[in-house]
Amino acid sequence: MPDILEQYDKLWADNWGDQQKYGPVHRHQRRLLLNLMRRLDVHTLLDVGCGSGDNLAALSREISGIKLTGTDVSNKALAMARKRLPGVKLSQLDIQKDRLGEQFDLVLCNQVIEHLPDDISGFRNLGAMARKWVVIATMRGRMRKSEIAIGHLRNYSNIDLRSKAESAGLEVVDIWGWGFPFYSPLYRSAIEWLPGGPPEGKFGLLQKTVAAFLYRLYFLNIPRYGDVVTMLARPK
Repeated sequence: MPDILEQYDKLWADNWGDQQKYGPVHRHQRRLLLNLMRRLDVHTLLDVGCGSGDNLAALSREISGIKLTGTDVSNKALAMARKRLPGVKLSQLDIQKDRLGEQFDLVLCNQVIEHLPDDISGFRNLGAMARKWVVIATMRGRMRKSEIAIGHLRNYSNIDLRSKAESAGLEVVDIWGWGFPFYSPLYRSAIEWLPGGPPEGKFGLLQKTVAAFLYRLYFLNIPRYGDVVTMLARPK
């Protein structure tokens, strides 16, 4: 456990902050998440693996009256989140080993489950905390070297997601993708050829400009296709 904590504290301190804020994939995922929340009857939401709080901040701005809670395994990420979300309850949690003692209308787990050695326990704990909905976003398709470098242990197929959700007592309502073709496979593969791989750390003006261009380009992706995959499920 200490090694895992040190790894993710270091990633949040050195690698992920600006990528979460400016990265075009993260921005699109937030946009799509907000659209989904507006369609669901959700008054309480738990973000498992909330990181520095970008999704929670967007939900707080855009969805009125929603009560938000966040957890993360990294104390560094939680410290960053607390600075920007003083009214949100945040706590450290390893979803493989534990769960909160309450339920929420929706439990969100965004780009986390692929990092877990014991993802089966993660699915079960997510399902146990959900009153109405579970939303899990992860990756499918061929795993790239840069993904392994930031702790991805696997990518999922739709069959994998459905099987593990059902084993956790969930009924799968929908599974859909995002990103085809401009993010996945084009950018996702091409970026592996650049020295250092995907951008990390603080974004300068050039990185912000490229990220903004890609964000606009990704609006041209074909809806529901691509390797950024989201599953909507509910307790049986």
